[in-house]
Amino acid sequence: MTHRVLPQTPHLPHALYRAAQVRDFDRQAIERFELPGSLLMERAGTAAFEFAYDRWPEVRRVVVICGTGNNGGDGYVFAQQARQSGLDVRVLQMGDPETIAGDARLFADQWREGGGSFEPYAKLPRDCDLIVDAMLGTGLQRELRGELLRAVEAVNGHHAPKLAIDIPTGLSADTGVVLGAAVKAQATVTFIGLKQGMFTADGVDCCGEIRFEGLGVPAAVYAGQILAARRIDWAKESVRLSPRPRSAHKGYFGH
Repeated sequence: MTHRVLPQTPHLPHALYRAAQVRDFDRQAIERFELPGSLLMERAGTAAFEFAYDRWPEVRRVVVICGTGNNGGDGYVFAQQARQSGLDVRVLQMGDPETIAGDARLFADQWREGGGSFEPYAKLPRDCDLIVDAMLGTGLQRELRGELLRAVEAVNGHHAPKLAIDIPTGLSADTGVVLGAAVKAQATVTFIGLKQGMFTADGVDCCGEIRFEGLGVPAAVYAGQILAARRIDWAKESVRLSPRPRSAHKGYFGH
């Protein structure tokens, strides 16, 4: 496959949104502007792969852990792109593959029809260079339990770097609180809108380096929502602060 570099995003947007708002942006892009959901998913998985390709150029063996929802569909696109680029890819399926539906089913089927195989998640292989977290997206509302909890703990205990697709599994997209356990990624590629939980509470520690991809969603989609919060840009705000003398006492500047 010819490696195509996506346009770089030099700065993250300042607007932060709740998970429900971002899902509404996704819905509007599909319904109002007739962007196929499969196209958005393909763009998401491709963007995640190309970021990883640039971030970890030495990687040769990749493990992608896919859930049964749209986040898992992004993971299957990632796996396809990685395999076509000559990487050794293993897909571990979390949950019953028969329940995969919609656009995620399309890309799961394409992966298998193209010669790719997947195996039920049991444990992580030690011989991998990158773990891709595509288990759960932004819809998580309760604490992880059972197999998902154990999988997240195993991922965090592995020596390989971790890339989270859209948001680390186990992190609340709205509050940034860890729900039982959460993947601690070195990097996260997130889509359509920045989720406020990625920048609050435990979000900073779990997400690592954040890359934003708008996926070509029209600007008009965002006009119908009031942002939930605004991200402070330190480079911009720091110019408002004057240097303090080294001998200054904290009491000189108010209480």
